Amino acid sequence: MAANEIVDPTEQTDASLRQKFIQVVIPVATVVLILAAIGGIGWHSYRTTREGVLKLTHELLQSVQRYVVQDVTGYIGAATLGGSFAQDFIGHAPAAVAERAFYAYGASMLRLVPQIQSYYLADQNGNFLLVERDPNGKGLEYTQLKTDGKQAVFHHDFYDESGKLLRSDENPTGGYDPRTRPWYENTIQKKGFAWTPPTIYANTKMLVVTGAVPLVGTDGVQRVFAINVSLNQLSQFLDGLKISQNGTAIILDKNGRIIAGHDFEKVVVRAHGDPTKMTLDPTAQGTFRRIYDIYRVRGPGSHPFKYEGNNYIGMAQTLPTSDDWALLIVAPENDFASFARQSGRESLQFSVIIVVLAVVLAGLLGRQGQRAERLTRQLAFERAQTSTQTVALQQVALTPDILDAKDEALTLTEELARVSHARRVSLWRLLHDGTALICEDSYDAKEEAHSGGFELSRKDMEDFFKLVDAGAPVTVASAAGDPRTAAYERMVMRDNSTTSLTVHPIRGTSQGHSDIVGAITMEDAPFAQHVSYFLEIVASIASIRFSGMAELPAAESAVPTGNDAVSGQVLPPPRIDEALMQAPKVGGEIGEGLFPSVAVMVITFSDPVMENGDDASGLLSLIDKIATEVQDIAVRYSLFSVKVAGHRLICVAGCTKEPDPTAIWRLAEAALVLRETCMTLLSTANIEPIFSIGMDFGPAMGGDLGKEPKTFNLWGETVTLAELMAQGAPDVGTIEVTERVYQALREHYLFHSRGSFYAPRSGIGRVYVLATRR
Repeated sequence: MAANEIVDPTEQTDASLRQKFIQVVIPVATVVLILAAIGGIGWHSYRTTREGVLKLTHELLQSVQRYVVQDVTGYIGAATLGGSFAQDFIGHAPAAVAERAFYAYGASMLRLVPQIQSYYLADQNGNFLLVERDPNGKGLEYTQLKTDGKQAVFHHDFYDESGKLLRSDENPTGGYDPRTRPWYENTIQKKGFAWTPPTIYANTKMLVVTGAVPLVGTDGVQRVFAINVSLNQLSQFLDGLKISQNGTAIILDKNGRIIAGHDFEKVVVRAHGDPTKMTLDPTAQGTFRRIYDIYRVRGPGSHPFKYEGNNYIGMAQTLPTSDDWALLIVAPENDFASFARQSGRESLQFSVIIVVLAVVLAGLLGRQGQRAERLTRQLAFERAQTSTQTVALQQVALTPDILDAKDEALTLTEELARVSHARRVSLWRLLHDGTALICEDSYDAKEEAHSGGFELSRKDMEDFFKLVDAGAPVTVASAAGDPRTAAYERMVMRDNSTTSLTVHPIRGTSQGHSDIVGAITMEDAPFAQHVSYFLEIVASIASIRFSGMAELPAAESAVPTGNDAVSGQVLPPPRIDEALMQAPKVGGEIGEGLFPSVAVMVITFSDPVMENGDDASGLLSLIDKIATEVQDIAVRYSLFSVKVAGHRLICVAGCTKEPDPTAIWRLAEAALVLRETCMTLLSTANIEPIFSIGMDFGPAMGGDLGKEPKTFNLWGETVTLAELMAQGAPDVGTIEVTERVYQALREHYLFHSRGSFYAPRSGIGRVYVLATRR
């Protein structure tokens, strides 16, 4: 080797030292100074702004909540405090003046308290007194139940504002007995102040809620004093509260029904005046639906949340002196902290400029210190992951009745999605015979939405069920490329465009032939391998819940059937086309034009069924039986039209000018009954039952065509898609539906997904198979 090729590695020239100083020390020192300045300014600004905003917002929210709860409590306190006063005042009055004392007290309170509608007083002997506002004037009406011989009558005295008697009337009681009324029975049973559910007050046709208190007079007779509070007045009172610029409030009872609140008149119209149907509308009251779900999971308090891209502040509080009523308040975050966000936005803009400069200078450092940074990030990640799982475990532990199978366990999927950063987490329960998996809850972290009720059949996904039966947790990077999970990816994951899948079986102690009782699936969970401990805890809780489900009695179907589904709504008799076995034409013309919510069902009988056997005339009696059953089903479920065309049978419901939310329910019930009827009749006749059913729900055009006798015809995308569903059904007797039907019925029926389909001019959509009621 030449001498000039030998290099001393310990030799350092002045030039190399200066170069290292320029390349390393100066950039590092500059970046450190800039980052120190950014950190100091940012920390000071952050501390100052954060402390001020948090303190102001916290105090403001507490003040608003106390103010609203106090005002609402004071509003309904006229009933509770008034009942206590009446209990003492009337209870200690001599029996001879008890009637006058009741009328005097009631008249005074009605003149002073506008939200009070009327007062009742009934005793154990069936006597009844009533004082209320005169519905036809500004005076008062006194009513007394009197018995004249064998006939009982209501005696009415009408007084003007000055207390002058105007007139007296009497009318039969119709067998009225106050002792059988809910307000009387509930109060006697409770032996204290009791509320009854909202009812329609007969005289004013307004919604009222009744509070009653028991009392025993000086004569020893058991009496009940009742107060009717107007919910319409309460709603006007809530609308008049100044919560914030756009804040609103609503009151729900313990069953989730609306007692009073914002836009109460619209709620009454939507429920057709039926208090049992006055529930939250997900489309018009989505923010209240969200805070109510949070309240049921986390309890009372202040809960910020995000809905449709906007930040809201929600408050939930159980009202004192009520029957577990919940006051919900929702206000946009802009009403409270718009100035803080503006300041933060400006600070962020300046910080970005400084950070960009720091990043440019930091690039001069090269790769120096990368190993230390990776180690630091790894340690920080481990600490953060441990802290996140600890918080999640605390949240699960604090969830009430988490092991009770009768209550929802939304916290399990939410917290598991949060700690694993999964896009979607699903909880599946294996049926006792092992033929299907039922989705108890599926939480989409991106949409922040829960769903459930899906069904996966072992026949359609044998390899995936074998994977679950193996009992070992498995993570697949590409679910579509693995034959064990390919069917699951096609039927469940493809809609959300998720790729990876983690399957964690749930083991039980006594589940027949297998100890596997279900499974937990996580889609696109980058931290799945770090949450195995938390995943085992969730699986154990789910196993306990599933074992509790096996002990629960079968729940009654919550789906309305027959004419019950359209209670309070007058529907015309079904239009049975003359082409169907020469059935007589019936009336009930609806009109023509665009119908917004038409439910269409198409039943297709394949050629081998209709042409089976050598003698086609032998099928006429069978066809006649099917036609007769179809007519009966149409009448039973109030279908609008039934028509036969070749091998197709078309049933329609909901051909009304206004949207009919019950149409799809009635048609779904009719489809299930028709499927069983056809299967039974064809099997009895020893004919292979080859038929399929398709359903869709949406707008359609229709009307009577031609001269008399006219023929009603319906057309549009809804009819076309229903026929496509019937043609594409996979098995005999399958009811295949579109995604619109699934969205409308998924809360009360079980479905399983069949994947996607393409329809001309409609694009790509999802297909589901209706299995049965939940």
